[in-house]
Amino acid sequence: MMIWSPRTVDRTVSRVIYLGLCAMAVWAGSALINYSLDTKLYKDYLLVWIVCGQRFNEKQVPWPSFDGTNHIAYMSELVRRMRRAGITPPDSNTKVPYAYLLDRLWEKEEKIFVLLLPDRMIIYGMSRPTFEKVDNQVDGTVDLGRGRFKGKVSKDGTTIIGMWGMS
Repeated sequence: MMIWSPRTVDRTVSRVIYLGLCAMAVWAGSALINYSLDTKLYKDYLLVWIVCGQRFNEKQVPWPSFDGTNHIAYMSELVRRMRRAGITPPDSNTKVPYAYLLDRLWEKEEKIFVLLLPDRMIIYGMSRPTFEKVDNQVDGTVDLGRGRFKGKVSKDGTTIIGMWGMS
């Protein structure tokens, strides 16, 4: 059996402590970055879409025709009409304002698609944690079936479709 000298013990303990502190700093920094990304999604993107929809309703500009299958064409036309009416849709981190890429550290990226209708906004592609964070912001509690922000599990079984009522 090998006996460590006091100096070796001190160095080993110091290294373990420093490594632990570094790991805690990385963990805390990652959590802070992810929190800011979630907040940006809610405040700078989803909330702005709701406000744009309310302003569009107030201007009484006719909404494009939505048949249930023309999601991209509908949203492209809606964005065009909004801009003509002087309403600027929120900035996105993709080429189109109705799609958003949420890429948190250490997690799978989420491809979010917004469908804005006259009475509600439907958000596709959210993970359960993202839905819960948005639901907590909107309603103050997390519940798939109650409140202004509701959700249902999508056909893929892994993402949530959020429905945010504008009334």
